[in-house]
This record gives sequence, C-alpha cells and structure tokens, in this order.
Amino acid sequence: MATVAGILACLCYGISTVLIIKSLKTDVPVNRPALLGTATVGLILHAYFLYGALLQANGIQLGVTTMASLFALVLAATGTAVAYFRHIESLLAPAYPTAIVGLLIALLFNDHLIPNPHLGRGVIAHILLSISAYCVLALALSQAILLWIQNYQLKHRHLHDVINLLPPIQTMESTLFDLISISMVLLTLAIGTGFIFVDDFFAQHLLHKTVFALGAWAVLWLLLFGRNLWGWRGMVAVKWTMTGFVLLTLGYFGSKVMLEVILNRV
Repeated sequence: MATVAGILACLCYGISTVLIIKSLKTDVPVNRPALLGTATVGLILHAYFLYGALLQANGIQLGVTTMASLFALVLAATGTAVAYFRHIESLLAPAYPTAIVGLLIALLFNDHLIPNPHLGRGVIAHILLSISAYCVLALALSQAILLWIQNYQLKHRHLHDVINLLPPIQTMESTLFDLISISMVLLTLAIGTGFIFVDDFFAQHLLHKTVFALGAWAVLWLLLFGRNLWGWRGMVAVKWTMTGFVLLTLGYFGSKVMLEVILNRV
C-alpha cells in the first residue's frame, strides 16, 4: 500500500510539473486550484509513504534513501505552502521534479542501514526537525542566490531569458523571508527538542554541533529582526542567509571534522 502511495505521489508531482511548464510556455496563468490541489494530494500520499519508510517495526530508518525521500517531501511541502500565499509558480518548476527524483530513490532502492530501535520519540522529533530546518534553509539559500543574480542583472540591464521567468523582485524577496521564517521556526523547535530530549546536549561530542546551530539561529533571528526594524533586503539579506547556512552546515557536518582533525580526536 505504501509503495502505491509513493507511485501516486510521483504522478501528482508530475501532473503539477506539466501544469507549470504548460503555463510558462504559453504565457497563460496556471490553473492554481488544479496545481495546488494536485500537489497537496501528492504531499499527503508522499507523507504516508515516508511514514512507513521511517517508522519500521524494529526502529527508525535513517538511511540515505529514506533521507532523500524526506528531503523531497520537505522541498515540495515548503514550496507548495508558500505558493498558497504567493504567485511563485515558476519557482516550483524545478521543485516537483526534484521531489520525484527523491521519492523514486526511496521507491527503487533499499536502505542497508539497520534501523535504530533505541531512539525515543523526542529524539526522533529532534532529528526530523533538524533535517527539515536544514532543508528549508538550503531552499532559502537557493532563493537568495537567485535573488542576487536577479538584482545583478537588473542593475546591469542584462536580463537572461531564465531570469525573465522569475517572479518580480519584490515577490522574490518576500519568498526568501518566508523560507527563512519557516526555517527559523523549525530550527527553534529542533534546538528546543534537543535541550529536552537529547542526553548530554552540551557534551564534548555534541558541543560544536550545538554551538554552530545556536549561531545559525542567532544569525537568522538578527536577519528577521533587521528586516522588520531597519528594512534589510537585497544583498544584506543574501549575505546573512549565506552566513546562517554555512554555520548550520558546520553544525551538522563539521563536528566530526572539528573533533578528528582540529582536536585530533578519534
């Protein structure tokens, strides 16, 4: 049943992609109810499939293919959620095909990692929230790069055809801050659940991860604060977004390097 749900989710994402591409080619506004409705059904089916893949009888599965499916779900869900409030259909054109690829990886390949039966629900929530926060911030980084390119080409009056397909720059900036806000909420919940449910959250092997995550949280908070108080936008927003992403990347993937290379620990 879960496999059928995954296949149907791919079909829904495919239909949504066709609707967007058809709209871009004909320069006719996309049928938003059909697009968002189909995508939402796909998200529900995808979530059902992922639930079965993650929570197995002998523990939680955190293998590569399952994480690819989780990334695909977060990507599609975030883009669809923002699209309910903003006209960003052109930005969804690469999102749904990417979600299809992530879902197909989970459908076609099995994880060889043995599920972990010893993780409590709070720790599982912390892990999933952390991964989701990182995925959304990665989307925000992609949006920031697109915004930088759009700003540069507008300033130099050299517009590429692909850039012409993007929403207006005001919508692009608003979408960037939407993504940052969503990432901020997820990261706050991830840090909060870590404090509550993870033993020795400030232990040596977790300290660098915690410090970098808190640093990323502070950068994102300052960016949102500066946006509301001083109207930060444009390149300022792009640079702060990049800084937050780098810090969170160091927190998630740099701890092992910090311990083994810099501190010479095994």
